[in-house]
Amino acid sequence: MTIEGPASRPPITGRARTELQRAREVRLDGLAGVSIGILAATAAIVAKLLLQEVTEGDIGYVLLVAAVIGAAWIGGVPGGVAATISGVFLNAVLLVPNALSAPDQIHLWRQAIFVVTGLAAAFIVAARRSSRDRLVAALSDVSNLADEIDSRDRRLELMLAASGTGFWEWDIASGRLTWSDAIFEQHGLDPTGEAPDFPTYLGMIEEADRTRFTDAIQAAVAKEGDFDLEFRVHWPDGSEHWTHGAGRVFRDDRDRPVRVIGTGQDITERKQLEADRDRLLADERRAGEFREAFIDVISHELRTPITTILGTTEILARRDRELEPEVRSAMLADARSESERLYRLVEDLLVLSRVERGRLVVEPEPLEPRRLLERVIAQMRDELPSVRITLEAPHGLPIVSGEITYVEQILRNLLENAAKYSPAGTDVHVSADQVGSEVVIAVVDDGPGISPESIDHIFDLFYRDPEMARSVAGSGIGLFVCRNLAEAMGGQMVVGPGPDGGSRFAFSLPVLDADEGDTAAPRD
Repeated sequence: MTIEGPASRPPITGRARTELQRAREVRLDGLAGVSIGILAATAAIVAKLLLQEVTEGDIGYVLLVAAVIGAAWIGGVPGGVAATISGVFLNAVLLVPNALSAPDQIHLWRQAIFVVTGLAAAFIVAARRSSRDRLVAALSDVSNLADEIDSRDRRLELMLAASGTGFWEWDIASGRLTWSDAIFEQHGLDPTGEAPDFPTYLGMIEEADRTRFTDAIQAAVAKEGDFDLEFRVHWPDGSEHWTHGAGRVFRDDRDRPVRVIGTGQDITERKQLEADRDRLLADERRAGEFREAFIDVISHELRTPITTILGTTEILARRDRELEPEVRSAMLADARSESERLYRLVEDLLVLSRVERGRLVVEPEPLEPRRLLERVIAQMRDELPSVRITLEAPHGLPIVSGEITYVEQILRNLLENAAKYSPAGTDVHVSADQVGSEVVIAVVDDGPGISPESIDHIFDLFYRDPEMARSVAGSGIGLFVCRNLAEAMGGQMVVGPGPDGGSRFAFSLPVLDADEGDTAAPRD
C-alpha cells in the first residue's frame, strides 16, 4: 500500500504524447506558410471549377474560406493572408468574366467581403493556433516534468528501500494512517492489509515511550511543525523493536494542521549494537576498577598475614630454644591465626575472580543446616574468643540445597566481621528458621551497627563504611563474596539493624524437595 500524491501521478505517455508531438510538428511559418497559402488557394479554385462544371452553378467562396482557414492553421498569418490574396486573384482571373477589364459590381462586393472575411479568419485562426501551440508546449513541459519526478521517485524509492526506510501519512481529522509497505514490515504486519488508526497505533508503542511520542506529535501539531524521535514498538508476535520516526505537519490556509507526512526506519540492529558497545565499555571499566582494587588488596591485605607468618617462623627458627614455652605457644597461635586469615582471603579472591569472569558455578548437594551450623560455630568459638557466639536452631529443620564449602565460607565471613567490628565481649547470635520454602540463617550482633548510608552499599565490591575504615583494616571483598555465593546457591542475602541494636545479616538456602533429598545423604 503506497501513499497517493501529486508526485506519484503517471506522466503523459502513449497516444496522448503522440498527439502532442504531432500537433507540434504540423506547423509552418514564413515562406513555407506563404507557399502553403498559395497551394491551398489553388487547390480550392481547382475544386471550385470542377464543382461548378458538375453543378452548372456558382458555389460562392465556401471552398476559398475553407482554404484560408486551413492555410492559417498550418502556415499561420502568412499562410492565411497568402491564401486570401491568391484566392481572390485566381477566382477573378479564372471564374469571373471580364473581372480585369469590366468587373461586375456584385462580384467586386463579393470579393471584398471574402478578402475581409479571409483576413479576419487568418488572424483569428492563427491566434487560436498560436494559443494551442503554447498549450501544447506547456503540456509537453508538464509531461517532461512528470517524467523527471517519476524518475526521481523511483530513485528515491530505491534509496529508501536500501536503507529500510518507509513513508507514512496521518490524516489528523479522520485519524487515518496510510503506510508504505516498508512501514508495515517495520511493525511485523502484512502489507496487503489496512494500516491501523492512530489510537490503535499508539497501543503498539512501548508504554515507557508512549508519553514521549505523543508529546512530540502534539508539539509538532501545535506549532513546531517537525518532529524526530526514536521509540520502541511491539510486534504481534510480542517481540520488541526500535523505530526512528520523523515527520512534518502540513497546514491549510487558516494555519490549521490537516495532515502529517513522515518516514520510519527500523533501527533495532543499531540499538542492539549500541547496547553491546555500552556493555563492553562498562565491562572494561569494571575490569579496570577490579584490577586496580585487586592489586591494592594484594599489596595490603595479603602482605600483612604473610609478613606476620614469615616473621614468626623466622624467630622460631632462630631462637626456638631461647623462647619460653608460653611465648612460643603465643607466636604459634598468631602464625596459625594469620594463616587461617590468609587462607580465607585467598578463598574470597578465588570466588571473586570466578564472579568477575561469570564462572561461579555451584554444584548443589543436600545439607543438614543444624549440624553444619553447630560444627562451624564450635570451630569459630576457638578462633574468635573476643565474642560470645550462641546458636538457636530447632530440631527438625528440613534438608537444604547448597554447597558445604560455600555455606561455611559465608558463615565464617559473617562471624569474623561481627568480631572485627564489635567491641570485645559482644554477643553474636546465630539462628536458623524455616520460612516457606527456604531456611533463613541469620547472624545478629549487638555491636555499633551499620550506618543507614552504608546499608545500600554494604554488599558492593570493595566498599567499606567510611567511619569503620578508619579504625579497622579490611578489603571490602567478604560481603560481596557472601552475597554472590548465596545467590549462586539459589538464595539471597539481606542486611539490616538487629532487634536490640547492632546489625543483622541473613542469607537463605532453598529447601530440598523430598524426591531430590532421597538421592544422596545430607552433609553437615
